[in-house]
Amino acid sequence: MAAKRRHSNRKDFPDFLYVEKRAGKVRYRFTCVDGTKKMFPVGTTEYQAIQAAIAYNAKHRAMESFSLESQKFIKPTDKFNKPLSEWIAVVKNRVSDEENLSPDTYSVFLNDCDRLIERLGHKLSKQIKLTDLNDWLNHYFGSKSKNVYNRKVSFLKKVFAYLADESAVNTNIAEQKKPRRLNPEDKAKDRLDLTIDDFKAIHQKAPLFLRTAMEIALQSTHAVKELHRIKYSIKKPAPGKCGILWFEVPTHQNGVTVYGTLYIHRQKVKNSKASYVAIPVTQAIKDTVERSRKDKLICPYVVHRRNKLTNGIAKECDHQFQCTSKIISRTFSKVRDELNLYSDLPKSLRPTFHEIRRLAAQKLQEMGENPQQRMAHSRPETTKIYTDSNNIEWHEIPAKEVEI
Repeated sequence: MAAKRRHSNRKDFPDFLYVEKRAGKVRYRFTCVDGTKKMFPVGTTEYQAIQAAIAYNAKHRAMESFSLESQKFIKPTDKFNKPLSEWIAVVKNRVSDEENLSPDTYSVFLNDCDRLIERLGHKLSKQIKLTDLNDWLNHYFGSKSKNVYNRKVSFLKKVFAYLADESAVNTNIAEQKKPRRLNPEDKAKDRLDLTIDDFKAIHQKAPLFLRTAMEIALQSTHAVKELHRIKYSIKKPAPGKCGILWFEVPTHQNGVTVYGTLYIHRQKVKNSKASYVAIPVTQAIKDTVERSRKDKLICPYVVHRRNKLTNGIAKECDHQFQCTSKIISRTFSKVRDELNLYSDLPKSLRPTFHEIRRLAAQKLQEMGENPQQRMAHSRPETTKIYTDSNNIEWHEIPAKEVEI
């Protein structure tokens, strides 16, 4: 039972104590917890009545007149201090519009955002502290490698930079988070290298589309994200495209016959100047391209196959016979396991298709060539061979054939 609202001159009275006049005299009345009303004796002073009411309420109404559960909380007056889950939706849209991430990178970003919502989405954005971020990191990534952990620290810094820009937080608290220090052994590659003999064994058993991808990967040093986008022929180089511009007449470079130029715009570092690479089409690449046509499928892409399932065209493709990057990688791993190669290792440590890139780099180094530029890694010394209207520089690679 709640006390009645008081007159302003009695606002300092304890709850349930009232004053009234009876027979011309001031009397004090008190309501007990059972609802009965009792009058204080004639002659009771205001001080005595107040002290008696305070003592009774303290004994019989301890916290009864106030409960957090019964209160209606006032909504925050700060319109920017909203649950984190609402702000994450804003961050997702901004990253999608402003950063132009590759599909895989953006997918990883979205997954991390979902984890953030799952753990901290209920919290008001301006109430989130560094301890909350540490809790999130340790819950999902505490047992992961230092490299993975540090990538998630970078993720938090990005998200909270956007939140600060939106006034959702006062400061980017993630900037206070220190990444884990990497030792030389932390930087060492966990996955085992692919040997030449195992490359040959997998290549021999592989279906045509996988053999094609493996051969081009060996000669170009590029990964599945680029290989599955290579077209048989293009009219001119352009950002976002991979394909061959054939010469009308073959030329010779350093004693090597060159039939055209394979233009690669590397997906992973597509915003880097080093991501535009021009690779001479040697006899080895030309032979691979010609062999890829043996299946007689009509497709503009060099790496292709007839799909067993008719589920339409994959999101990252634009032709029904074009292979996805995942199909190439998964088929490689499947053939590797069918041959019982590296069966003594857990799958996470077995070499994947990506290790062909490293194998090719090692062979090029043995031939005396620095593979950095060919692999689209940043390097100050580059040769400008083509500039389009957007000032895109394609970097020419020396004509070399990787032999195994």
